[in-house]
Amino acid sequence: MDSLFSDLMKLCASSEAFYYVDQNYNGINFRVFSYRIASYSDFLLPGALECRGHTFRLDPSSVPPAVLASIPMEKFFNVGENPMTMDLDWSKVVRAEDKRDGSLISTVALNSKDGDFILKSKTSFTSQQAKDASELLRTPEYQPMFDTCRLMTERRYTINMEYTAPKNQIVLGYKEVELRILNVRSLDDGSYLPLSKLDIPSKFLVDTFTDEVSQAWIDEARTKTGVEGWVLWFADGKKAKLKTDWYSNLHLQKEQVSNPRRLFESVLKEQSDDLKGLFMEDPESVARIEDMEMKAKTLYNHLHKVVDEFYQTNKNLSRKDYAIQAKQELKTDNVFSQAMNLYLGKDMGLREHLVRNFKSFGIVDTSSFVATE
Repeated sequence: MDSLFSDLMKLCASSEAFYYVDQNYNGINFRVFSYRIASYSDFLLPGALECRGHTFRLDPSSVPPAVLASIPMEKFFNVGENPMTMDLDWSKVVRAEDKRDGSLISTVALNSKDGDFILKSKTSFTSQQAKDASELLRTPEYQPMFDTCRLMTERRYTINMEYTAPKNQIVLGYKEVELRILNVRSLDDGSYLPLSKLDIPSKFLVDTFTDEVSQAWIDEARTKTGVEGWVLWFADGKKAKLKTDWYSNLHLQKEQVSNPRRLFESVLKEQSDDLKGLFMEDPESVARIEDMEMKAKTLYNHLHKVVDEFYQTNKNLSRKDYAIQAKQELKTDNVFSQAMNLYLGKDMGLREHLVRNFKSFGIVDTSSFVATE
């Protein structure tokens, strides 16, 4: 992990698919690395798999000047999605875990001396999910999990959890508000600590299955309903997601492939990987999806970078001067409103803007689609 910070800085400088945001907590500066919309080839770049909310404390006066403070799981993919998850040996699966349909929450070490920590969602310390998870973790019921997070932070580990709640519904509905520990990962070398090493009641841990995994198990698992799927862990450390057909069909509709606007929206919502899984035996449909992925990814990443760089450069201006500057510089790209959203402390809203103005971006004009609008 020694070179991870420099690797990620180089990655963000070389590809618009990857970026970082700086956060400040009580005077402590952090840098969080993530990705916008990235393709399989993007994730082959050096360091790309470890650009998923990984967070560093920044201190130019220290050596090194950036210290890893939070390490979520590396990026991993659906079974059969790309060469990384094809031709898998099911006999090498050492455990299967429930894939919960919520928000990833990770601990962030505030220093290197004790167990002080805060929680973050993917890239934010202040998202509603991070705030709600923090409040839940400090209730009497969750004292054992809080104590575990503090202890493991002191031992230089990140605890990665899933936050689910009735008001945080993605696709599946959950009746109770819960935090479940998914894994514990070392800040020193990225290795995972077995959950069995934690002295904590099992109700705070992700559900784990001990079934012997085989092709028959995989085939039957895909047919189940009412669940999203499983995370499969292999003996060599590899991981893969297995989602049920029920979940994928609920999340996405097959007609999206023949409707450019709906497919465009699907890509922007990062749902196209699930969609490709439904069409593994249909090369023409997969080609259409990949064509849209490239178009939407390029457009979104470029405009996101334009808006973000404008905001970072001009955020200290008065609101009036900021708006005047935005109208002048962002007129061609038609992202004035998105720049103003950032200035006002709101979500950029770029995905919604692109879908709303779909026709104006020329996405329909592609040989792999017949326009249906």
